[in-house]
Amino acid sequence: MSLNTLKWAAILCFVVAMAVLLGGGIAMKKDLPPYPGQVVGPDGKVLFTKANIIDGQNVYQRYGLMDQGAVWGHGSQRGPEFSAASLKLIADAIGDYYASQDYGKAYSDLDDLQKGLVDVKIAHETKPNRYDAASDTLALTAAQVEGLNRVRQYWEKIFTEGMQRFGFLPNTIKEETQRLEISRFFFWTAWVASTLRPGEDYSYTNNWPPDKRVGNVASTETYFYSIAGIVALLVVLGLFVYWIHRHRLWYGQAKGVALAEKLIDMPLTRSQLAAAKFFVVVILLFLVQTSFGGLLAHYTIHPGSFFFDFVADLIPYNWAKTWHLQLMVFWIATTWLASAIYLAPIIGGKEPAKQGLLVQVLFGAVLLVAVGSLTGEVLGIKGMLGDWWFWLGHQGWEFLELGRLWQILLFGGLIYWLVIVYRAVGSHLKAHKDEFSALIWFYVFSAVLVVAFFGFGLFYGKGSHLTMADYWRWFVVHLWVESIFEFFGIAVIALLMVAMGLATAEAALRVAYFTAAITFISGIIGTAHHYYWYGGAAFWVGWGAIFSSMEPVPLLTLVVRGLMEYRDIRKQGREFSYKWPMYFLVAASFWNFLGAGIFGFLINLPIINFYEHGTYLTMHHGHTAMFGTYGMLSVALLLFSWRGLVDKAYWKDGILKLSFWGLNGGLFLMAFATLLPVGAIQAWISFKDGLWAARSAEFFEKSAIVFLGTFRALPDTIIIVLGVLPLAYFLITTYPHLKAAKIGDGESVWERLGIEL
Repeated sequence: MSLNTLKWAAILCFVVAMAVLLGGGIAMKKDLPPYPGQVVGPDGKVLFTKANIIDGQNVYQRYGLMDQGAVWGHGSQRGPEFSAASLKLIADAIGDYYASQDYGKAYSDLDDLQKGLVDVKIAHETKPNRYDAASDTLALTAAQVEGLNRVRQYWEKIFTEGMQRFGFLPNTIKEETQRLEISRFFFWTAWVASTLRPGEDYSYTNNWPPDKRVGNVASTETYFYSIAGIVALLVVLGLFVYWIHRHRLWYGQAKGVALAEKLIDMPLTRSQLAAAKFFVVVILLFLVQTSFGGLLAHYTIHPGSFFFDFVADLIPYNWAKTWHLQLMVFWIATTWLASAIYLAPIIGGKEPAKQGLLVQVLFGAVLLVAVGSLTGEVLGIKGMLGDWWFWLGHQGWEFLELGRLWQILLFGGLIYWLVIVYRAVGSHLKAHKDEFSALIWFYVFSAVLVVAFFGFGLFYGKGSHLTMADYWRWFVVHLWVESIFEFFGIAVIALLMVAMGLATAEAALRVAYFTAAITFISGIIGTAHHYYWYGGAAFWVGWGAIFSSMEPVPLLTLVVRGLMEYRDIRKQGREFSYKWPMYFLVAASFWNFLGAGIFGFLINLPIINFYEHGTYLTMHHGHTAMFGTYGMLSVALLLFSWRGLVDKAYWKDGILKLSFWGLNGGLFLMAFATLLPVGAIQAWISFKDGLWAARSAEFFEKSAIVFLGTFRALPDTIIIVLGVLPLAYFLITTYPHLKAAKIGDGESVWERLGIEL
């Protein structure tokens, strides 16, 4: 198969996949769960309005409660599942209402037969859709009004008095009006989750969360498309193996001259020297991020408390979770920015005029956005920004917590970064038309998509429909991370393989096109697995099941080729200077296959996701896929760049070996000794009793869960003390020994390298 054919296959897969995802978004808009214009009781009295629901949604967002709980399964895995808990409160209130009417007792005092008869009435109250579209009115029964009152009372108490079992501090929401509004919002989310979609036998959320008392059981689509997903995996895996061997995609001779070996002795350009500061910031962000991860682990078992009282009094769970997520995005993204700046003059062949100055400006912009957004998030959570919360504080969306102003500035900074990189590589692209140039184009296009897809986070705003806002949010969180990051990672690994002499440009490009094609068609449409239960149309279950199942297939390609070449190098007895960047690339591939591939496939099958959604199995997948894949890839990029930035006399492999095993060993222990067993127990309880039970405070107080959570201190300590700190020590102690910037503006970098690319 020719390179041109593979290129057009990748383009076609991208276009088709985006057409499916965007077309599905257009199609589902007409079937969104309604925000009723007014909600009335049996006497016709207006209880609350659409404006009250939207205001409650804004309260949920402004205080960052998606980072201390979840709605329809999206959000933090520790803390209440607000929609499931509210649905349980409504069911309890309806049960007590009919138990009192029929038997003159509380529901808890009934015998099993009586409870069974009352449970039939509970489902009868919650399932029928009493929303009238013509009048835009939702009519509640007397029993449902009792449920509304119970929901209001429960959340009013928690947000006023606090609840240490869930980590809520007193006066989490200070204003009484806001507490009333958020209770109405939570009631609406429970109504959406339990009420039948018009003309269907399942709710707006496809019967999620699982709760047999209200009739929320897995739908026919959930069963059927789980089988289809397994079939899709087997078919695509078979075709993948066939094409790999049919066209020998992992074969071919490596380059004769290793560019990377020459980079070790090459003096720097001004822009490369300026890029070194980014990496120091990266390691500091990484250290703070993992430290907040340790704090979160402590809060999981001992919510609202810490060894030093002032920490728990100052930093609530949602602050710690927000920073843990945002710092992860920042340090990984900053690594990619800096490594691209380092590579740009090497790829382009010369240093453009004033490139160093432009990089310095970008560095200042990165610090401004990082410090400004992190500070704003804390002020927003504390309720100190008033009506400016959305623009300067906490937007309220997991992974996209930063205020809209900071989000816009970050988007602008990414565009500015693109300009900086293209200034350096553009001259090469204009002068050469060979395979290496095609590989550079592949890299540039992947960088463009990284920037462009971050922009989808601007497609929703304050007051947007909850389902549509999350539809666009996953364009960033899933497409940006699981598809476009994957695409960018393919391009970066391809360049590094060529630079390290482990593959020819032609061989690397062939694998890159092939992998990109499968990544696009599976990863882009596979975004649908996030839409199963979030108020979208049921067709997302089919699209998500089939295409998410394909995602594990392309996750072992270029690194396998690199391992083959590295094996040959070891056999020849040659010393490989880029051993640890290579090892971190291998680690990224391992975790990609295990975390994103195997465990992603496991939890994305609809019938499994129905019960595990919102549990620690999701967190297990998230840590192994995000930290394991993109974290290790980012460390590989950092070390590859640092190898060329630092005087080789000060390079020490020993401490990097410690960091490698600390990061990977700690992550392995965390994933398999804590997150996986806790998630498995939660999924079991979710299946047996309902998600509300798996997310309750009582669950996290079980002796087995407390033991597993306490044990997690060990892997967290290993990651921080043996993984991050040695890496930080290495960077900080070698920073004074950077090579000199002796290549001036406009001077040929290739001549200094002594090669012709």
